[in-house]
Amino acid sequence: MKETKQKNCKAIPLQTVIIVTVAIGFLISCFLICYMHHSSRVYSEMREATQDYTDCQAIASDLLAKSDAMTIYARGFVVTGDLQQAELYYNDPEVQNAIGKALEDIHAYSTDERVLSQLNNAIQLRNRLSVTEDYAMRLKVASIGGDISEYPKKLQGVQLLPADSLLSPEEQDEKARNLLFDIDYESSKNEISLRITRSMDVLMSKMLERQVESSDHMLKVMYIQHSLTGALMLSLLALAVIIFTMVIFPLRRAVSSMSSAEKLGEEGAGEIQFLAQTYNRLYDQNRLAHEKLSYEATHDALTGLNNRAAYASALDGLTTDNARAALVLVDVDHFKNINDHYGHDMGDAAIKSVADALKEAFRDEDMVCRIGGDEFAVIMHNADPGLRSTIIDAFENMTKKLADPRDEAPSITLSAGVAFTDLLAADADLFKSADLALYKVKNGGRNGLAFSYPAGVTELISFAPDPDRQNKEGTV
Repeated sequence: MKETKQKNCKAIPLQTVIIVTVAIGFLISCFLICYMHHSSRVYSEMREATQDYTDCQAIASDLLAKSDAMTIYARGFVVTGDLQQAELYYNDPEVQNAIGKALEDIHAYSTDERVLSQLNNAIQLRNRLSVTEDYAMRLKVASIGGDISEYPKKLQGVQLLPADSLLSPEEQDEKARNLLFDIDYESSKNEISLRITRSMDVLMSKMLERQVESSDHMLKVMYIQHSLTGALMLSLLALAVIIFTMVIFPLRRAVSSMSSAEKLGEEGAGEIQFLAQTYNRLYDQNRLAHEKLSYEATHDALTGLNNRAAYASALDGLTTDNARAALVLVDVDHFKNINDHYGHDMGDAAIKSVADALKEAFRDEDMVCRIGGDEFAVIMHNADPGLRSTIIDAFENMTKKLADPRDEAPSITLSAGVAFTDLLAADADLFKSADLALYKVKNGGRNGLAFSYPAGVTELISFAPDPDRQNKEGTV
């Protein structure tokens, strides 16, 4: 009972295993899809942060370049008096609005007061420098002495101080140069660069932090995504192992067992075990039916003894193998009278009594057969003429037992003929020799035993109660 319970506990239905495994795989796939979507979003954020970082670097570089460009244009005009330099200074919108535009762009990326404060200071310094540049270029125009209307309107609106108006052209030119090349101008210009650089450093630091944060987030998402992918692969591998362990291998062993006509091992999934149990049950039923048919084909239905077919097969085997054996042919005396007088039921009982007596009298290795209605045969294996007295004693005891039946059963006597393979002539037949000996007993009055010897010699022993014939031995 314990083994059966253990088997039932192990008999997990394949359907349950597959449903659980597929459900786990489905859940992992759902999580994997979600994290793939999440990783796409994180990647976009990281790419956006990287782009913002790059844009901020470009704004900082462009802001410094445009500030330097204003200085270059102003200095170029003051040094050369080239009208084109003045027009570039005043009429180039990118140069004029560089810092203001940069401030607007920075607002899109950060509202940090530190960044905006530094930029505002830079704008104020740049505006002061612009005033200085305007005045210096106006001094240059005065030193040239040309028509002021030819110059940009903003430059036309710059008024010189009375003292500067009285200076000579050379002095005006020198003062204009000094305004744009002295230490104060350079200090202001460096201060602008420094404040722009500081504001950009703060902004770039924030952009870098954002980029690093997005990158770390992306790494975590990728790690989880890889873990889920590995878990999905493991679930698929587990499903494959389960299918092979619970289905494929048990089926292969089952096919091998069926090919060898053996019972199946109850292993694998519950469905496979159920099929194996059903097959084994049918196998046992078929085996029992086969054994029953085989038994019925070789045994007598009434007595349970071997029948004529089994007897004939065994006798052929003796002849083929040249084995040392003895054949005993037995007939029930006057059996027809028993049937006629007592009925067939009593006749059947008499046959059973003879069969039981024969089985009891001979050895286990001897083969007792019923070969006809009242005809029996005993094939004695490993027998030689030395068993003569044993056979005589056996028949004498049977005769006494059958002659004194119980209840209302009739008295039974037997006639038997014995032939040994050791005593057969080269061309003699074992059955014919035993049958000839049996014939001698019947012809001599029945209720006796005869041994067959070479040259047709027969030793006759009678078990008749007649004093003149009791235990009479003779040679015929």
